[in-house]
Amino acid sequence: MRSIINIKDALHQAKPDDHVGIAIAPLSTGNDFCLFSAEIKSGHRVGCHYHAEGEEIYSILSGEGIIYTANVEDDGYVGETKAHAVSSGDSFTIEPGTAHQLQATSDLVLMFVCPPSHIDSDRIMLPSLVS
Repeated sequence: MRSIINIKDALHQAKPDDHVGIAIAPLSTGNDFCLFSAEIKSGHRVGCHYHAEGEEIYSILSGEGIIYTANVEDDGYVGETKAHAVSSGDSFTIEPGTAHQLQATSDLVLMFVCPPSHIDSDRIMLPSLVS
């Protein structure tokens, strides 16, 4: 075991990720996955992006929001946007090639698991899915 990290403490020390527009707190890293927590203030949203490879698994710990998703074709075309309300206790998986953007409708705390490649690269930014 490497260390024990408290989610609340990690969120207080989280550094902003300018690519997606929120502060992300690393909780645990491994060779195959990484676990993060993030807090999104009410009315704020993550920058729209997608990953060509690797899934992301989200769990909403508290609050409410809307996850906007759209399939991205090989030619870069972004398909129809779908919106799904999420709230405390919900979990969902974002598959590779899916544009996604999470907007908080109340202060929102979440955890997500992703491959190490998602940490500093493999992120393709897109225009907002939210009008």
